[in-house]
Amino acid sequence: MKMSSNREGRKIPLPIIGGNNKNVKAWYILMKNWLKMEKVTDDEEKFQFILAGTVEEATQIVSDKFVEANRILNLEECRDILLERYHLNEDERFRELKTLLIMPNESVREFNDRYLDYYCQLSTDNKAKLSVYDYENSIRSRTDIYEKVAYEEAKTIEAACKIAEKVERIKLGSRSVQKGRKFNNNNIQNNYPFISRYRSNQNF
Repeated sequence: MKMSSNREGRKIPLPIIGGNNKNVKAWYILMKNWLKMEKVTDDEEKFQFILAGTVEEATQIVSDKFVEANRILNLEECRDILLERYHLNEDERFRELKTLLIMPNESVREFNDRYLDYYCQLSTDNKAKLSVYDYENSIRSRTDIYEKVAYEEAKTIEAACKIAEKVERIKLGSRSVQKGRKFNNNNIQNNYPFISRYRSNQNF
């Protein structure tokens, strides 16, 4: 099998896992969406792109499993292998949140799910070290949403998340939001099981 993949000519940046990024759950969702949006259906081609979406130790982890299994691996298998190897401690989760950025093909709600997934697992002391400004910086690339959140001067990260999602809903329109709601709810249940309860407790 030829272990290479051309990233050129693709409309959306390929999601990357490895190095400083060890958020496997987020990578899995983004990669799954990427393969669907780029209409990659062939299993061998899928694996080539999955492997191309790994760097540093993540490439070695997936490559070693590929050699051991002597067959191509699907995305779910790669996710599970990486989850076994990556176990973020409290300090790593905090550092991840400080540098977390919304991806080009990611909705604000999807980004908030993975942001809050880390945030909810922090201790009270580490939560206090994060500010609304840190969250705003994470969505700075979405200029119109970032500016609205900054203008509203939210007092908490949860409030800032609510504002950002509200602005996105207005931008997309109710039809687009309703269309994606079922998929998003399944994403939460399957990948961030306690976020749904957290959102309910925070009333958003």
